[in-house]
Amino acid sequence: MNNKHFGCLALGLFILLMAHWTNASYKKLRSARDAEEMSRSAYDGAVFARSAEQRKMVILKRNTIDSREYLNQWEPYIKQAKNAQFGEALINLRIKQGGIITLSQVYETVDHVKGGTIPETLNAKLVFEDDYVKTLNWLADLEGSFPAVRVSNCKLSKGQSGNDIKMELSLDIPIINSENDQDPQA
Repeated sequence: MNNKHFGCLALGLFILLMAHWTNASYKKLRSARDAEEMSRSAYDGAVFARSAEQRKMVILKRNTIDSREYLNQWEPYIKQAKNAQFGEALINLRIKQGGIITLSQVYETVDHVKGGTIPETLNAKLVFEDDYVKTLNWLADLEGSFPAVRVSNCKLSKGQSGNDIKMELSLDIPIINSENDQDPQA
């Protein structure tokens, strides 16, 4: 074999290598185009799903506007007692403002299910004995100033003197922002 044969053989091998490289590059290009096409179709599907969910959200907001406004009006009343000590202070302040004779006061915190709307409540067991008009007006004023407070038990009986009434009262005060919760707005 002479130099011409080696040259032709080298040229043939070079042409085969170029053809192989071109074929491999074409396969890579084709797979990249297929991946691009799949990505575009997935993107289009995601955009369509997003716009559908946005439409659903707009419809849901429109359908629930009355309920949300109602709940927003109640939010300040529900969040009046930030913790148990604050709830006790609110009740004691109302008792002092009303000038009601208090026989006993017992407060306890009751935990509810974690993650619920109202994580805990302050249960106040109060016993009063005073003039019946004054005592019942005080209770009405308490319910008016704390509409979220639930009267779970109210037992009325005759007091020791003429116009006196003895009232055994159990109140449940919702505690939304307790010390254990972190306020996301803070």
